[in-house]
Amino acid sequence: MKLAIEADVTLTGVFMEKDQITLNYEGEIGKYGHVYFNHKLTPSDSQETKGSFTGFARTVLNDGGSIQGTLSGVWKRSGPNFRIHSLDDAIGIEDQNYVDITVDIVTKKGSLKLFNLYEHW
Repeated sequence: MKLAIEADVTLTGVFMEKDQITLNYEGEIGKYGHVYFNHKLTPSDSQETKGSFTGFARTVLNDGGSIQGTLSGVWKRSGPNFRIHSLDDAIGIEDQNYVDITVDIVTKKGSLKLFNLYEHW
């Protein structure tokens, strides 16, 4: 894997439900332009410190186009800080990425590192 993009993201919404936490984000993410994405976190322990998730992303490219993608993976939490490991599959293009995200749900600030999975395959 090769690190392709490092970017900051803003948490635009946190929605707490009985069995799920939904995090909504946006940010400028390299060649993908302005990206809106979410993670629907499902805890796997009673303290809600870890679990799995699904999500969705939609971009607005600099040329006005758009890319969509499905997201899935695992997460861990310590206090207000989440670490999310995501496998992202773009729809309609060949990109598949691993994304390592950290976010603080109180400050609403996050960052990500995006790695191309199959750049030279």
